[in-house]
Parts: sequence; structure tokens; C-alpha cells
Amino acid sequence: MRVKNSESLEEYCLEGVEVVHQRQEGERFLCGCHIAQVTSGQLLAHHRIVMTDAFSAQLSMQSSQLNEFDFIEDGSALSLDHADFQEASMALNLAVSQLQSNQAWGKTLLRELAVALNSLPNNQIDQSMLQPRAELHKVFGQFEAYYAHMSDTSVALAMLAKLLAHTPDSPTEKQAWKTLIADFESRFLTPEQQMAYDFMHQGLNADEALSMAQSYLNQVDEK
Repeated sequence: MRVKNSESLEEYCLEGVEVVHQRQEGERFLCGCHIAQVTSGQLLAHHRIVMTDAFSAQLSMQSSQLNEFDFIEDGSALSLDHADFQEASMALNLAVSQLQSNQAWGKTLLRELAVALNSLPNNQIDQSMLQPRAELHKVFGQFEAYYAHMSDTSVALAMLAKLLAHTPDSPTEKQAWKTLIADFESRFLTPEQQMAYDFMHQGLNADEALSMAQSYLNQVDEK
């Protein structure tokens, strides 16, 4: 599908779209489409159309999903700036550090889940089974929430690295892409990740930055 912006006259192609809804207005049909796959240039073109100012960006990003920023690498610009790859490396290092720090919590939940499972009696259902079953549901819910959080936050950092590595080279495009990245960070990175990422820019390694961010946020919560 070829799309043309009537204001900037910019044209770009969409490899895959999914029709979300449609309605008829006179002899025309208006279709709401979800972009399934785009290149980085198409992603940037869409961002420029939608994110006209900080307020519209905030409103639009609230309902956006991570997979909307996953573009096709083939045909996408690759940064020629060494600094972009340094930034991407920091994001990946932070993702690895966060995964490692979350492993202990995940193992604890798995142990609690095993204990809850083993506490279930093998005989027929009676009143004595209600408490173990309730505990099992609680631990399973905690693990489910933990897994979803770990998955989303890790993918967000990896996606940030991908966005940085594919920063276009021309000054105008580069600045617009940096704005896209800033909108992405504010929407998908947690306060802990954003803080740790800032600390890494000040010379801390990923483990140190993550530990300092966690400590700071814990102090804020206690207050």
C-alpha cells in the first residue's frame, strides 16, 4: 500500500496493514488500519504525521504498543555515528543487567509455586484444600505479573537499542528520529530504567546504575 502525506507530499509504502475498523461515508469507505510491518523510514514518517507537538505525542503514545516500533531491518537506515552504537550498547548492557537481577526474584517465585503445588492434598476435595489452593492462585498470579513485567521491560530496552542503531544520518532525519526515541523512552521505559540509563551516561556500569536507581526509588517510596 502506497501512502502520501498531502501536506508534506512525502510518500512511503507499507508492507503489511491490518484493517481494524471501517465505516461508510457517502460513496467512500473510511478504513482504520494497524501498520503491521514498516521500515525505519516509514516509522519515522508516521511519527512525524501523528506527533505534531508534545501534547499530541503524549496522548498518542498512551495507547501505543511495543510491537508498533518493531520495524524491518532490511532497507532501513543504519547509523554511521559511533555514538549511536555506544548508546545502543548501554541499552543492551542495561537489559542484561536487569534480566540477571530479576532472576533471583523469579527463582523465589518458582520455589514458592512448587511449595504451594506440593501442599495440595491428593485425596478428594474438602475444606482443607481451600487455603492451599488460594495460596497457589496467589503465587501463580505473582509469577504471571513478574514474567509479563520482565518480558516487557527487557524488550523495551532491546527495542531502544535497535532504534538507536538505525538512526538515520541526515541532520534533519536524525533530529526527528531522536524525538521519536525520546517519545519511546518516556512511554515504554520504567522510571527505574530511565534513571539507570541516565546514570550510565555519567560513567556508571549497568549493574551500578541499576542498583543506584533501585536504591533511589526505594527511598522515594519510603518517604
